[in-house]
Amino acid sequence: MSEPDIEGRSDLKVVLQFFIVPLSLVAVLVSVFFGLQMLRSRRPDAGATLDGLRHYEGFLAPYVGDVKRWQSGYDLSLLLRSEDRQARSRVLPDLVSAFREAGERRDLKLRRYLALALGQSGDARAAAALREGAHDGDAQTRLFSVWGLMQAGGAPACPELRAAAADPDRGVRAMAVFALGALGDRSSEPVLRAALQDRETDVRWNAALALARLGDPAAVPVLIQMLDAPGAPAGARGEGAPREGDAALNAIRGLALLRAPEGRQPLARLAASAPDLRIREAARLAIDAYGAAPRPGAP
Repeated sequence: MSEPDIEGRSDLKVVLQFFIVPLSLVAVLVSVFFGLQMLRSRRPDAGATLDGLRHYEGFLAPYVGDVKRWQSGYDLSLLLRSEDRQARSRVLPDLVSAFREAGERRDLKLRRYLALALGQSGDARAAAALREGAHDGDAQTRLFSVWGLMQAGGAPACPELRAAAADPDRGVRAMAVFALGALGDRSSEPVLRAALQDRETDVRWNAALALARLGDPAAVPVLIQMLDAPGAPAGARGEGAPREGDAALNAIRGLALLRAPEGRQPLARLAASAPDLRIREAARLAIDAYGAAPRPGAP
């Protein structure tokens, strides 16, 4: 091979190595960047999103159908969290229809998800469907429907929530008493006092915290028991393991609201010797609250 040919090939190699390849890489990265920006700016269409969540059709459906459906579910959750109230209002009748249709088809996964979506909408028009869901044969659907009633039903949902406080499922009972306290329904105090005797710990704890919100001293004995407990109530959706000391912190807040005399000594003990600094400080502040003027609040 002649020397000019070798030099020509060397020049081409330099051009490829230092110009063509880097420029190609930059072009690919820029394309990816703008593609992602377009995806981020895309606003999901309410009707198409709900249709995609109900069913996915196509030759790849046996392989990716479930993934595609729940991608639509994610888009729907973004829509419900958006500030576009008109879009949320437009999709609500279809959400209700899909919720009932999922019940007829016994599509439990979709029905549970839509119960959460209806609650997340915060729209009172969702309450009728959620009341139906509170009587579903599936315990998790009942749980999510009760949560949804707390979010969207308001005070008119309290009779249904009081009935749910006697549900055979512990999660539904715990959520129901939590919801009654969150809604501040004083006519539910007899139901909440009865829940203080429930066989399940998280139901008793949620009932005590709900009564503390309402200023009912019947909660005090259970709140004092909670001071030495390691866990916490199940929470709004019954999900996740409680952090160490959460039960005590919630009980301290409840006792600070009620300022019952029998709570002062257990609080003083925690303020002096609790190994958790958070609990020690909370107990000290609760004792200080005993001497302050009463104020509304929530544990």
